[in-house]
Amino acid sequence: MELLESALRRYRLLAETLASRGWRRRLREDSALLREVLALERSVPEALERTERRGEQEGWPPGSSIPRTARRVRELREELSACARTRLETVLFPSEGLSLEGCLLKLESLSGKELSLERSPGEPFALHLGSVSGKRKHVVSALYVLGCLGLWGLMWLLLGTGNWEMALGGGLPAMALWLAGAVALLRRWVPGAVWLTPERLLWMAPGDEPPVSVRWDALSADAIQRDAREGLIVRGEQVLRVSGLGRKEAERLRALLELFRDERVRTQAKQVDRPVELLRYPALLRRGEAWTEGQAVMTGKGVYFLPDPTPGVALLRAVTGRTLDSQVELDWVLEGLRWQPASELDTYLVRAVAEAGGAAWSSSDAQVAWDIPLEQEVHLSRGPEVLVGKVGFDERDLAYKLLSSWGGTVHAVRRDT
Repeated sequence: MELLESALRRYRLLAETLASRGWRRRLREDSALLREVLALERSVPEALERTERRGEQEGWPPGSSIPRTARRVRELREELSACARTRLETVLFPSEGLSLEGCLLKLESLSGKELSLERSPGEPFALHLGSVSGKRKHVVSALYVLGCLGLWGLMWLLLGTGNWEMALGGGLPAMALWLAGAVALLRRWVPGAVWLTPERLLWMAPGDEPPVSVRWDALSADAIQRDAREGLIVRGEQVLRVSGLGRKEAERLRALLELFRDERVRTQAKQVDRPVELLRYPALLRRGEAWTEGQAVMTGKGVYFLPDPTPGVALLRAVTGRTLDSQVELDWVLEGLRWQPASELDTYLVRAVAEAGGAAWSSSDAQVAWDIPLEQEVHLSRGPEVLVGKVGFDERDLAYKLLSSWGGTVHAVRRDT
């Protein structure tokens, strides 16, 4: 009877833990509870059968304490088993046919893993996604300021009528509660954060949930899926449910995930210690009498022109051979490809240019019209072809640095006026 009563208490506590929102954090903080339930589970089924068999033999009334406790323990075991399976399905592939003990063992293994947030030698960089948008910050700030002004005005009104006790005793706590509410609202809106390295994908959910990661080599062909809430589901040795990033950030993440799923991209990324310097800017290419709109990518090796409207799609397909059903911006793909050797980046860009019908000019072929200030436009040519584009104010120093790095191979073109 003592065994069943002990099981009843611990089963109830564990069921409450697994049903809570921060169940993974609570499991990690109270790992002893899971171990105690596992130890009980090895004896409880047999104890239940003995108790129920003895009750039938001795004719115990159904409402007496021992049959009632045994019945409640059996109900709690079923409830706990269902809850454990549900939680496993959110972080692991569904495991059908597992006993309660098997589910608890998997949960113990999961909660006992200490995830290192330090980069390993095979992780020279980490790309970061996820932040609180400025619009949301402004909304919360405005609500807090308006609320404080209203409460402050109410306090002065009470003070003016001589009601000091209510003004100080109610106004100050109300302002503190309003501040706590604003902070809670901002935390609720925090989307979490994602880090990508050449070895793994790391997801830190909002709140106090522990981080989760999956290794790239554990992803299957259909491991990345979109969900209905502008998020992504990534299935590896665990399941990552990345949510709250917003549509555009989710599409950016999906493009980067597709890029780093490629084994060659990951292998090459581990060999670099700094990103390739490059500049992307809108440009026009003239061939004959026709002008084509597109995007130019300038590096130390030359310039590459990809025509609109889908230069990002063309570059991603040139690298991975795959096409996504979501938006792919060129900057997103370049963000990942900057962490490739310069020669590999050149190969991918040339491949994309050939597929999209663009242009690829090496530094030895390009001619720069240095008489035209960069503030006005970047004017390049190769034979009869002309490539012109305008770079932003913050990008002019980089443009000058890249063009100058072409050195003596650059021909300065002076045009007669």
